[in-house]
Amino acid sequence: MASSDERDGDHAIDLSTRVRRRILPTLHRIKEPLGGFAQCIQHPDEYVGTIQSGLGEFRADLERMAFAPEPVAALKVHRDGRLSAGSWVRRRSPLATWQLHVALFESGGDAVDVFAHREYSWLRHPYKHYTGEGWDTDSGVERMRSLLSKHDVAFRTDRVER
Repeated sequence: MASSDERDGDHAIDLSTRVRRRILPTLHRIKEPLGGFAQCIQHPDEYVGTIQSGLGEFRADLERMAFAPEPVAALKVHRDGRLSAGSWVRRRSPLATWQLHVALFESGGDAVDVFAHREYSWLRHPYKHYTGEGWDTDSGVERMRSLLSKHDVAFRTDRVER
């Protein structure tokens, strides 16, 4: 699935995400016939909300909430063709069993659509993580909304379809 970097505001995208956008679609084409994947469609049920700020500002908010960039994640593709503008995780410790995984999509000028799920950490349970065992959309969305509220990051949950 292709996307336009111009539409996604490539200037705000960090280096690791730009590299993932270039490499992972090719890797996906190699892995897919063998039953693997390197990119996937972002499931709409993982929608947390839309943040009314720019990508750079929201990345700073994520860091304050103890999230870290996750360059190893599969590339998420929004159903409208947008490529994720970043992948972030929050773990209690580097070897925690679970992680909260957040995918970001630029949504117009100064807005970011946030999606989340809870899953096994790939650092501790790589096979369970890759096969999606224990994947939990509901608790991921609930936890991320709770974190945003706790850290006074305003968001809206009424989607504006583009």
